[in-house]
Amino acid sequence: MKGTQLALAVALPDPQDFEHFHTGPNGAVVATLRTLLDVEDSSSLLLHGPGGSGKSHLVQALLNEAADSGVRAMLLDVQTLTASTRALETVPLLCMDALDDAPLEDAQALALIRLLDGRRQRAVSTLVTARKPAAQLVLPRPDLATRLSGFTSFGLRPLSDDDRIGLLRLRASTRGLNLSLEVASYLLKHLPRDVASLLAAVDTLDRAALAARRGLTIPLVQETLGLSG
Repeated sequence: MKGTQLALAVALPDPQDFEHFHTGPNGAVVATLRTLLDVEDSSSLLLHGPGGSGKSHLVQALLNEAADSGVRAMLLDVQTLTASTRALETVPLLCMDALDDAPLEDAQALALIRLLDGRRQRAVSTLVTARKPAAQLVLPRPDLATRLSGFTSFGLRPLSDDDRIGLLRLRASTRGLNLSLEVASYLLKHLPRDVASLLAAVDTLDRAALAARRGLTIPLVQETLGLSG
């Protein structure tokens, strides 16, 4: 028990920056997001992709880089929107993450429409993320879908097997672990292939390796995750 508590205490969170996002086929998406830091050239972007694809990581990376660059930026929870949005209309960079994670009420949708209209008039940059592109979003007001359809839309493309292995090894390295190509390939072969499941497995192995004071080997993987073969 004490070993487990020690492992949990020293496990490190992932740095929320662009350098620790495995871009794979999404290099152009990352480059486009960084253009939002140019306050002289406003843009409205919709970034979409399935859960676990890295949207929230990218939003936080952008906000962190904005802070480092002296760009005033804000992360807005759409669920907290009220009728008064004037104070948000002038923020140079406004991010709204996971727009479709929870259903919007009609009043929230109307407030968002007013906010987007006000920001467009003031030529400031807006980033919205969602699981699906604008045309597939279930929204309480069709005019909100119309506003979002006017955004430049980018979809996160799925990672190849090589990209997934690279992502696993990057995740491990941020925790001070050496994940060999052999072990990473074993994980990819025996685990669900979605990114969220793979990263969760690395986090579990991180705690197990720290508690057991062992390296990441296939026997440790099998023992920890209940795998065989």
